Amino acid sequence: MTRRRFLRSADGQASVLFAVAAVTIFSIASLSLDAGRAYIATQQIKTAADAAALAGAQDLPQDPSDAQAAALSTAEQNGVAAGGVSVALSQNDDVITVTTQGAVPYYFAPLFGVRSGSFTQVSAAEVGPIDALTGVVPLGVEWNAFVFGQTYTLKNGGGCGSDGNYGALALGGNGASVYRTNLEDGYQSQLQVDDEVETEPGNMVGPTDQGLSARVSAGEGYTWQTVPLDNPAVVYVPIVSAPGNGKSSVTVLGFAAFFLTSVSSGSVQGVFLATVTSGDIGTGPSYGLQAERLIE
Repeated sequence: MTRRRFLRSADGQASVLFAVAAVTIFSIASLSLDAGRAYIATQQIKTAADAAALAGAQDLPQDPSDAQAAALSTAEQNGVAAGGVSVALSQNDDVITVTTQGAVPYYFAPLFGVRSGSFTQVSAAEVGPIDALTGVVPLGVEWNAFVFGQTYTLKNGGGCGSDGNYGALALGGNGASVYRTNLEDGYQSQLQVDDEVETEPGNMVGPTDQGLSARVSAGEGYTWQTVPLDNPAVVYVPIVSAPGNGKSSVTVLGFAAFFLTSVSSGSVQGVFLATVTSGDIGTGPSYGLQAERLIE
């Protein structure tokens, strides 16, 4: 073989190898683009499923039908087609499971006989009695089989106390100033079921009225059914054991939510709410305020 013929042969082989390599690189790059689209689509329907499960859990276990409706609506708002989501509830209505489905057309995979990809994602959220909470107001309420939507006294006024206690708690310290600040802003440390806390004896009329007047005003124009959960008039209180005489300790049994309707002369009134917030789920009895979390 002459040198010229050899060079021509080598050039031809190189051209073939280059063509094969170019096709291979193009194929890999193209499939990578489709794989990226598939990954993004999968993450989107997973995010939608998570959001839908948490939205539905807000209505559990009291309103299963509302929970399902909220989950379906939230999934669709997050881009899932109407026929691409299904919702199931546990037997006790304390777990909601959302399944989302989606599809993405491929740009390059059809060259290899695959036109689109279908994806399924599952998310589940559970609710249960809340075990610990930050931001409670310092009003110790004794449980009395409250009914949702009914108004109750959260703190007694003058002449209605028991053994020197009117329902005030000393959270993080004693005195009118600490008590008033905790009413205004909520107690900023975590309170947990089974914690022992001290009562704040006396009627505490001035600090009570001053600490809650702005919260009550924030709720004006709303009802217990329409007030947003982040409105200052919605407060979380510890459910406690009965106090002893004068300054004494009480045990935190759980937590409840109320919509403040009035504060006057140290007496506080509020409507008992069923609601869900973020927090740790415990094993004790429920007092209407529940925690939610994703479990799948």
